[in-house]
Amino acid sequence: MKTIIAINNLGKRYARSPGWALKDISLTIHSGEVFGLVGENGAGKTTFIRLLLGLIRPTTGQVKFSHSPGIGYVPDRPVFYTTFTVTEYLNLLGQLTGLKGKRLKDRVDHALHLANLADRAGYRIGTLSRGMLQRLGIAQAILGDPEIIIMDEPAAGLDPFGQKGIRDIILRLHQQGKTILFSSHYLAEIERVCSRVGVLHKGRLVLNRGIGELMRERRQMVAIEIDAEAIVLEEALSRLELDCELEGHRIIFHHLDDDRYFAVMQLLGERRIRVLSLSHPGLFLEDVFLTATNHLERGRSR
Repeated sequence: MKTIIAINNLGKRYARSPGWALKDISLTIHSGEVFGLVGENGAGKTTFIRLLLGLIRPTTGQVKFSHSPGIGYVPDRPVFYTTFTVTEYLNLLGQLTGLKGKRLKDRVDHALHLANLADRAGYRIGTLSRGMLQRLGIAQAILGDPEIIIMDEPAAGLDPFGQKGIRDIILRLHQQGKTILFSSHYLAEIERVCSRVGVLHKGRLVLNRGIGELMRERRQMVAIEIDAEAIVLEEALSRLELDCELEGHRIIFHHLDDDRYFAVMQLLGERRIRVLSLSHPGLFLEDVFLTATNHLERGRSR
């Protein structure tokens, strides 16, 4: 796949802050992919986006674009001239970027239809709902037909219907070959529309994986429910050097091949612990997120 953005050892430290907002971020964004960025509040998502846009300067590292692509940006809370109608506002923005005549009309019509706002074209912006305003933010970002679209929490504060509307727009943009990077708190949203996900935790990129790859790995996971508290096996499982998590009466194993499976069954038999059920957990990005961030915290505590 063609690399469109290359990020190398990117870091940002604010003058009045004791720590790093971002530290040693390196990754590539490929042309035409949908990259989702997740993290807790304060993890560094907005700082990362501002660095990509050139709104702030990095303390270390660099961001390189393969060429000079157009970039559309959707902030988490777009601000508009509320007395304008939707069409008046988009026409103004188009004129400011040099569009005119039929080209301007075609781009405005395209943006309205893609953002599902054609039926609100004559409405004053001040009368629009929160979800409509978010869609208008996307419409203004795509008005100039940019190759890259960057969104900061595009579905924040929306109800499930509004979130689905944003997802549908992202999928339509992806079908048009756009490169999309967006941050989100909604893991289900990332799971449904992204080809790759990055997890930021305390300014560090702790995970950068393809959704398909995560799904294949998840299918190799085995959850075993037993008739005892799983914690009683912690020491024995540690000696077997198994990658697993203990949750109540469940043990979740990662990459449990035949030899490891036999060793686990032998251990349970020796301890006279019965197996109540076996299952293969599906893909839950919440689990992926928690595992990635917990691994970092455990590493820091050693």
